[in-house]
Amino acid sequence: MANNAPRLEGVLIVLAGIPGSGKTTWAARNGAGAVHVSQDGFIAAITPHGFDHAYRSVYREAEDAVARAALKCGHTVIVDRTNRTRTHRERWLRIAAEVSCPAVAVVLSTPETLCRARNARRDHASRLSDERMDRMIAAFEPVQSDEGFAAIVREDGEGPGIGLDEILESVAQKRSS
Repeated sequence: MANNAPRLEGVLIVLAGIPGSGKTTWAARNGAGAVHVSQDGFIAAITPHGFDHAYRSVYREAEDAVARAALKCGHTVIVDRTNRTRTHRERWLRIAAEVSCPAVAVVLSTPETLCRARNARRDHASRLSDERMDRMIAAFEPVQSDEGFAAIVREDGEGPGIGLDEILESVAQKRSS
């Protein structure tokens, strides 16, 4: 059983990457003790039979409420969704600013061919159509240094890469200097 002692660093980790890039795997590998805000998790909890546009605002409000509440209590939060545009990421930066905590972007830049292969192996309920993958890939905007993140960590999405401990240690060092 994994150690799930609360991570009380009060840092918001915003994952960004196209579908199949390894965001959920990264969160599972690194997220012990952190609050995991997963768009897919909320969709499954709110509408067990799959995504429904009629509930889009409910999914969003649930994600925001959990992230905000956890950060206010000092927990580390990992946001697991594509966060594919600057506008999508600004939402999380606003929440971090509300509670005066740093936000770190972890960008998974897994090769598109690998992402498509991973998507093809997903079960029918979670697999995206080729057309939807094309739209998601085309809409992805690279995370830029001027967005307001305390740090941007770039991962290739294929190996273990940098872990949450290293990220939090780096943020703590920046805070103390």
